[in-house]
Amino acid sequence: MWPATFVVGAFVVLALFDIPAYLPDGAAMALLAVFVAALVAALAGVVRELRPPSRDDARRRLETASALAHRPLAALEDTLASTDDPATVALWREHQSRMAAAARSLRIGVPRAGLVGRDPYALRVALGLLLLLGAIDAGRDAPARLARALTPEISLAGVAGVPVALDIWISPPQYTGLPPQFLSTSGAGGTVAVPVGSTVLARVHGGDSRPALVLDGHATKMSKIDNGDYKGEIAIKAGNRLAVERGWWTTLGSWPIRVVPDLPPTIAFVEPPQRTAQSAVHLEYEAKDDYGVEKVTATIRRPGDPSGQAVTLDLPLPDQHLKDAHGASFTDLTASPWAGLPVQIQLQAADALGQTGKSEILEFVLPERVFHQPVARAIIDERKELTTHPDDREPVADALEDLSSRPGLYDDDIVAFLGMRTAADRLLIDRDADTIATVQQLMWDTAVRIEDGGGRLNREALRESMQALQNALAQNAPQSEIDRLMQQLQQQIQQYLQALAQRTLEQNPQAAQMPTNPSQSLTSNDLQRLLDRARTLAQTGDRAQARDLLAQLQDLLENLSSARPMQMQGATNALDAMHQLMRRQEQLLDQSFRQSQMSNSAHGNAAAQDALRHDLGDFMRKLGQSGATVPAPLTNADRAMGAAADALRRGNAGQAVAPQSEAVDALQQAEQALARQMQSQRMGALGTQGDSDNPQMRRDPFGRLLPTHESNGTVDDGGIMRMGKAQNDYAVEKAKQILDELRRRAGEPDRPAIEHDYIDRLLKEF
Repeated sequence: MWPATFVVGAFVVLALFDIPAYLPDGAAMALLAVFVAALVAALAGVVRELRPPSRDDARRRLETASALAHRPLAALEDTLASTDDPATVALWREHQSRMAAAARSLRIGVPRAGLVGRDPYALRVALGLLLLLGAIDAGRDAPARLARALTPEISLAGVAGVPVALDIWISPPQYTGLPPQFLSTSGAGGTVAVPVGSTVLARVHGGDSRPALVLDGHATKMSKIDNGDYKGEIAIKAGNRLAVERGWWTTLGSWPIRVVPDLPPTIAFVEPPQRTAQSAVHLEYEAKDDYGVEKVTATIRRPGDPSGQAVTLDLPLPDQHLKDAHGASFTDLTASPWAGLPVQIQLQAADALGQTGKSEILEFVLPERVFHQPVARAIIDERKELTTHPDDREPVADALEDLSSRPGLYDDDIVAFLGMRTAADRLLIDRDADTIATVQQLMWDTAVRIEDGGGRLNREALRESMQALQNALAQNAPQSEIDRLMQQLQQQIQQYLQALAQRTLEQNPQAAQMPTNPSQSLTSNDLQRLLDRARTLAQTGDRAQARDLLAQLQDLLENLSSARPMQMQGATNALDAMHQLMRRQEQLLDQSFRQSQMSNSAHGNAAAQDALRHDLGDFMRKLGQSGATVPAPLTNADRAMGAAADALRRGNAGQAVAPQSEAVDALQQAEQALARQMQSQRMGALGTQGDSDNPQMRRDPFGRLLPTHESNGTVDDGGIMRMGKAQNDYAVEKAKQILDELRRRAGEPDRPAIEHDYIDRLLKEF
């Protein structure tokens, strides 16, 4: 039986490794036919060679196994020939007696298969090892693989006279944004990548029996629509092979598949958390996901807090289903009991499946509001004491009672008096653990009332309106909703600026009489121009650019403060003087270059170069006396001017070109450095953070923002970011022309239906 056993074992090995399933159409059937033929031939040989053992074979087997000499079993069956000789008869009987005695020790012995003779190369060892490896590789899929090998797939595509049609496609989950994928019944295209959670939809037209969708051997019967039509669907979570089968021997189609997992998102801080001029927390993040980030949050905890309390902030997303999201948020946490204390902040991003990714944990001191009124500041100090030492209620209550007993210190405000008294009484009477949070909120409201005199800057409402508008733009809300939110934001900006100006005058009455430089001031008209530009871009369909402008507007509002004005005229004059020095050096460079092209060089430029160097020295001296930092490149410019003057005095204008060029470069660098100093002073006056190190806020020698790739050609005019006039006007006008032309064509009934459908889809957003 060894040849037949080898044929069966080899086929099982191929089946366990699922090799027949990956063969081209018809090859699996041919392979099965080859093995069936080989098995039949091997079994035929068995039939030919198989012969039942005879009685003599059995006796000889026993004699050999028992190691008996003289073949006693054969002797016992022998008979004596006819004889009358007594001696012969006696001898025969003695012989029979001895043979019978020998036969009493018969043994069956150990069976001998004779396999070594039929398998001289020990192929049985290799076959056993391959069977073991195949079983390990197949695992639980072994029965399905054996079934596929024994029932090879028969493709009906292209076979004449078979009235069966198969339509099958894969629909990825909606959140992936991927289109449906139609599968070819010919099996061409190799392995099919299937996002996890996809749905397979199939329709079969023709045939009498119900087909089935088969995923790794697990069949799902399709439902019958009408006579000869069937439909079915299955969800794919895992698997390696998808097929549509009808019965055991008919495969309408089969495809190897690879399930693509949905990886969890990743998120990281773009920069450490920042504090704005308005004491808000500025968080900037970058999150990534293979199909889109759906939610971003920030979790804030106090390090070492045994209670494990946490504050969770929902951070805005710049758009829906972004695979690479870069966003920022401004959150006012000055009212939190943790304000002014170190905290730990961790970002978390979630995708559509609820998978989450977390950033590193950063430590940060939560910004706290600076209170100038003594009573308000004292209340906040006691509030912070409750946060760090919640068991010390009595000292805090005593302090509040003492403060409330001095109404002259807080303008005899009865509301503030009742607030402090109520907080003190609740600390002493109500011992519930939740009382601390309620009392702290009451203390905050009382301190703010005393500080602001009953009026408050509603920054949080302004932030909420800004975020609502950003969300509406990102979610393609109707234009009417965009206009409503724009109007609401405009009103809140005006109210906020008025309140901010009023507070400035209250804190610094002399501010109204102090002169200001209009080019260094931020006015409501500037903010209104930004808002109007964002509205125009939204109406023309460029909502991404509108969101960028709103982000710039929010950044300006967040960094705007009511700090006292500062004189900037001296810095402006210094920048103008620096620019004049650079222009004079450029003119001398042009003259030297022209003279170097002539045969005779004059010496007159040497005196002009010396004079310019002298003026540069005076400028550096005055700049140092004013308290400003002298830019280091000015020293390089002075040295280069000296070398150029020496070359000109020798009558060699050509040798003066290189040092004069070096002087121009050094003056440009110094001018930029001085402009950054001026900008830092201006930002300090406005209470904003400097931008000299921000690649998105690079400025030219006049302090204006330079256009960058990220800013899409925006420039700065008087401190306000806006589109370059030529570029922006052209873009807006072109967009309007295209929109008008599309609307005109949409109203022409003679155009083809397919063109009308295309135009309608283009105009759908508008």
